[in-house]
Amino acid sequence: MKNKFFTVSTLMTTLFLCGLFVWPTVPAEAQTFDFDKLHKKIEKYTVILDIKIELSFGMQTNEQEQRVLGTIVTADGLVLFDGSFLETQNPLSAISGMTFKTTPIKIEVSRLDGEKYEGEYIGVDNFTQIGFVKIIPPGGSDDKITFDYVAFARNQKFVIGSWVALYMLLPEFVDPPLAADVGMISNLVKSPEDFPLTVGFSGLEVASVLFNDNLMPVGVLGSLINPAADSDIGFVESFSDFNYPLLGIITAERLEKLIASPPQKGEIERAWLGITLQALTGDIADFFDIDVPGGIIVNEVVKGSPADKAGLMVGDMIIEINGQPVEVDREELIPVFQRRISEMGQGTAVEFTILRPSDSRVDTLKVFTSLEKRPLAASEAEEYENKTLEFKVRNLVFSDYLFYNLNEDELYGVAVSEIQMGGLANIGGLMIGDIIQRVGSQTVTSVEDLKNVMNQIEQEKPSEVIFFVWRRSKTLFVNVKTDW
Repeated sequence: MKNKFFTVSTLMTTLFLCGLFVWPTVPAEAQTFDFDKLHKKIEKYTVILDIKIELSFGMQTNEQEQRVLGTIVTADGLVLFDGSFLETQNPLSAISGMTFKTTPIKIEVSRLDGEKYEGEYIGVDNFTQIGFVKIIPPGGSDDKITFDYVAFARNQKFVIGSWVALYMLLPEFVDPPLAADVGMISNLVKSPEDFPLTVGFSGLEVASVLFNDNLMPVGVLGSLINPAADSDIGFVESFSDFNYPLLGIITAERLEKLIASPPQKGEIERAWLGITLQALTGDIADFFDIDVPGGIIVNEVVKGSPADKAGLMVGDMIIEINGQPVEVDREELIPVFQRRISEMGQGTAVEFTILRPSDSRVDTLKVFTSLEKRPLAASEAEEYENKTLEFKVRNLVFSDYLFYNLNEDELYGVAVSEIQMGGLANIGGLMIGDIIQRVGSQTVTSVEDLKNVMNQIEQEKPSEVIFFVWRRSKTLFVNVKTDW
């Protein structure tokens, strides 16, 4: 089947009137994708993922199933998919002690010819929300199977008005399971990042492989990061009033880095500097009589962080990274700087050019540091679940110490992250956010400590378990009755 013509004129007109669409600089001609030929290409490396996930938040836990389109991207069976539903970061974690998590507990990988495999969850990239699953051969790791995989075309020159095509996954009751769709490149966004913007697609098609009119795979459909967002995770709804995401092409060059080193669940590769910050606005620059396009003002330096080791001080203004200007002249652009640091990776040597105000002048200095691994988030910390008393704990993380304004040597224990409503721990008075420091006479500094103590208690079967906890800067005893 050849699709002779596809029009998105209504959508283009709407976007144009709202200032989001730039009319093509080349004539937008009717496209003639050979979808018969394209389908034969994609059926070799396209799969369907059926993912059973466990959702947990505080006292609430349930299971759901998610069905998404996947693409094999390596010969040993690495699969790329839209992992946005597996987001685990939650800004309330440090405050409440609770973590919102979506944990894959079973994955089935189905090829279009019906062949099925078990899949292993690898992780999700924070910035693109692209997830990765590894196909497990039927015979285990010793069973060497080579898969056909997509090879993305590099160094593409994208042109406004050119057509791109993809395949989307249809609901499970529909057969065959895939449908073709086409869209158009509507703009070549330069800020906050290089991003070929598209029209004609929907958020349901994110992570689908995009093909140009020569049927070459040029990337996958992704979402533009909003620099004004509070988090560096998730897609951006620039048209928030209409709930309209800005979709476009995540290019081969960016995908190659993710495929070569996919994010690993529980492993942190993102870099960290260790400062709190604000934008160097035009008004502040005028006050100090400095002529720069923007920068970062250091408000606080975390003790022992790379920034601290480099000698950065409160009040310093970072204006260059490795000789490149930091063009952050308003608060909304701060996440652009944060992402730039984060994606450099741990161990990267960095040269900062800074301006340091003194009583009578502003000095220009060079400082050097080596970026370190970003601290674990609460949702990434090691956990332990006690099914007898029906509660779960996690190790303390950096955000806990930062929130309570304490050092690691001033606060120890494990944080209660989940409690079953009506369970023994809940009835006994244990609360989410409590930091357990001792059980009976046994000191607890990690989930491993608590696990060992609880194993011993379950053998002895006492009538009650006495927890010594730290709760909102106060300590108290919590007596939990048992029911062996």
